[in-house]
Amino acid sequence: MPVAMERRRTPSRRPARQDPAGPPGRRARTGRRGAAAAALLLLVALAGCSGGGGGGAAPGVASPPAVPTQLPAAAMPTGIPGDWHLVFEDEFDGGSLDRAKWSTGSPDAAHPDGVTPPVNTKELDCYDASQVSVGDGLLRITAVEKQQSCGGRTLPYVSGMVNSKGKFSFAYGAMEARIDVPAAAPGVVANWPAFWSVGANWPEGGENDVMEGLHGRVCSYFNSDTASTGSCTDSDLTGWHVFASDWQPGRVDYYRDGILVATITAGITSAPMWLMVDNAVQPDVGGPTLVPATLQVDYVRVWQR
Repeated sequence: MPVAMERRRTPSRRPARQDPAGPPGRRARTGRRGAAAAALLLLVALAGCSGGGGGGAAPGVASPPAVPTQLPAAAMPTGIPGDWHLVFEDEFDGGSLDRAKWSTGSPDAAHPDGVTPPVNTKELDCYDASQVSVGDGLLRITAVEKQQSCGGRTLPYVSGMVNSKGKFSFAYGAMEARIDVPAAAPGVVANWPAFWSVGANWPEGGENDVMEGLHGRVCSYFNSDTASTGSCTDSDLTGWHVFASDWQPGRVDYYRDGILVATITAGITSAPMWLMVDNAVQPDVGGPTLVPATLQVDYVRVWQR
């Protein structure tokens, strides 16, 4: 979202099979993902044997797989009905951020992988690539108290963002992430974390806030030049939960832990969007400030019908 964007600008606040076990152990993760990966590799091998060919899609634009197939259940959207194919996935199983999929910092910065100003001028933090890390199968974005200059200002906090601008975008589909949302108190979301997507030429391109911490609550919004609509929940959604949306023509359904919690039909756009994850600091918009505080992400996936 450009600096001019007021992503979490709306005065409205926005609105989950719970997972009490917390982040899965490495063995469980490897087994689940290994089975899904093996099934997909087998399908790719069979496709190669069939002699299929053809051109590829433009870089960063989602395209269907060579062999239409039903994905293993573990790799399907959580609770979202439909026939899906996976077009983007990051399980964060390596030792560093996959730069083929993500950049750090503001997507509008000339050099987004260093220190950049935030995407919203209300934020009290600069983005620093050093606050983004990958390890133990998790993406971590940590907000800390540290004076840092960016965009001609000196701000009191440093945090981070990852975005897929220029590397992956999609128009319509399901996007999902399993996220450990930091808590300032029991059930109170700390800071201003978000998992969202945004289109070019904002606000005309639209903005889909799948998970956004506003005033200590988890909210979901869809923003465009014609409407800003959403809702929040008073339920405790700190800790580990699965946040998802199903973006269709003229409609977005929002899910928490596989349960449909909201539907928006106003102002829905159709332009491709790229992905964003951040952990901003702004107590007047987000929740109470907590530093250091880390937003953790188990996976990010996108499917299309």
